[in-house]
Amino acid sequence: MTISDDVMNDLLTLYLADEASPATRALVEQQARENVAFASRLDSARAVPPLTPPYEPARDVELRALSQTRQFLRLRSAFWASGILFTLLPLSFSFGGRLLILGPHPGLVWAFWSVAAASWVACYVMHRQIRHVGL
Repeated sequence: MTISDDVMNDLLTLYLADEASPATRALVEQQARENVAFASRLDSARAVPPLTPPYEPARDVELRALSQTRQFLRLRSAFWASGILFTLLPLSFSFGGRLLILGPHPGLVWAFWSVAAASWVACYVMHRQIRHVGL
């Protein structure tokens, strides 16, 4: 059975990447013994260093991802809580029936609602990020 050069080139790529099965490895090595041109091509391909080193992830990559996710969710919860707090605080009542902050200090209402608006915007942005990732 004769095998074309194109098929052997495809098998050579698998052979050099160490992804070939034992039968394919034996076939490539037999072709290299029988065909001098193929053997020289195999030797020259072995001499070329790989373009990128093999990828080896850091040992604690999962732990870092988990801690970053927890920190992100904690921050989102803090923004959500501050949004509720600063939205409702100017509308709270005292025991006398009058508004606690809105009555005596109307300037604080706009400051509180500005902080609330910033918190709600942060919650919305973080929600979009989580939705984009798929959590």
